[in-house]
Amino acid sequence: MVRIALFLPLVFATQAAFAQASVPIGLDAERNLAELGNSTNATMVRTYDNRYEGVKGTPFFSAEWNKATLTKNNTIYRNLDVKYNVYENKINYRTPEGKEFILEPHKIDDFVLTDDKTGHELQFKKLPVLASEDDKLVNRFVAVVYDGAQVQLVMVPEKDFIKANYTGAYSTGNKYDELADVQTYYLIGPGKKAEKVKLNRKNLLRALPDKQNKVQEYALSSKLDLDTADGWAKALAYYESL
Repeated sequence: MVRIALFLPLVFATQAAFAQASVPIGLDAERNLAELGNSTNATMVRTYDNRYEGVKGTPFFSAEWNKATLTKNNTIYRNLDVKYNVYENKINYRTPEGKEFILEPHKIDDFVLTDDKTGHELQFKKLPVLASEDDKLVNRFVAVVYDGAQVQLVMVPEKDFIKANYTGAYSTGNKYDELADVQTYYLIGPGKKAEKVKLNRKNLLRALPDKQNKVQEYALSSKLDLDTADGWAKALAYYESL
């Protein structure tokens, strides 16, 4: 199954498939959700958490709570209130009673965030193959931009902590700590070889040498913006259709 995420500002559209996974309902669902937040699987959030007080920006992928579908040990949990803490690579989960828990990444297989305003979905999963490029990515969630049979394009969301700078009487540096968004893209080709890529026309065509001319013609006729993830996703889908 081919999956494409169409990018809006920090919002994506994708389709998620969970093959042969169980979906608890009724009392089983309630018990499983309670188990999801127990001490074995999660850590309860402190009542007053001031770690990011006074910091510009947010550690989360989205500052708002979003509905999510989460997969753990081949079991699906639907319609959860979730925030993805990009800075710490952890998932904040809120129960229907309002209790908040932190889910560690090794406890979760993948999850799909749904934007409440647009209904667009974005799948996050772990791709250990990326560790060949950066060993810090072995257990990190990445956003799936394009998921095809031959190639994948994923985005690693990160937060860069910029410390306040008060040096000098006339300093023009930051007067506050800041968490700035950083997005790094990786193309995974046949053989599961991962390569960090900067999104532009030259790099896309270089990555697809066998059908470069046809992809370039398609991009021009379709007026694709190959400096964007949306443009790359559409071009990769066309490449795999040839």
